[in-house]
Amino acid sequence: MLFGRHEIKIDIHINYSNDEIRRSKCIAEPGISALEALAKVANIEYTPDESATCHHGAMVLAIDGFKVDINHFWIYYIYDDDHAGWMLPMCTPDMLKITKDCRVAWRYHAANGGKNIQKYGPLWTGNCISKIKRCNRQF
Repeated sequence: MLFGRHEIKIDIHINYSNDEIRRSKCIAEPGISALEALAKVANIEYTPDESATCHHGAMVLAIDGFKVDINHFWIYYIYDDDHAGWMLPMCTPDMLKITKDCRVAWRYHAANGGKNIQKYGPLWTGNCISKIKRCNRQF
């Protein structure tokens, strides 16, 4: 606690899907959104609202130059100690408010019918030995 203010620690993992995962730490005030936390550690492009495509909220278009296109997209995950580990939040990243220490992972996916989204977790790389349900990497 600094001058009566609480701070939270957020571990942010960015998987560029080229066997490169960047890990950063973010110190923030409780209530920061997942999008704001990402913007603190990476260069991002996003649209503030995609209501025209039925996504009410921000959509990430690029992280550190890795852009969304017809074959690629970004998905973010939250690590939940109380459940099965990495989970897909059911809201856009600007709507998810972080109130306690946590881990957030972003993964650049190839659009191949969605087969690997649930099969491999956000920290999976070609070097992982575990290919069952999700990667066991715990940083």
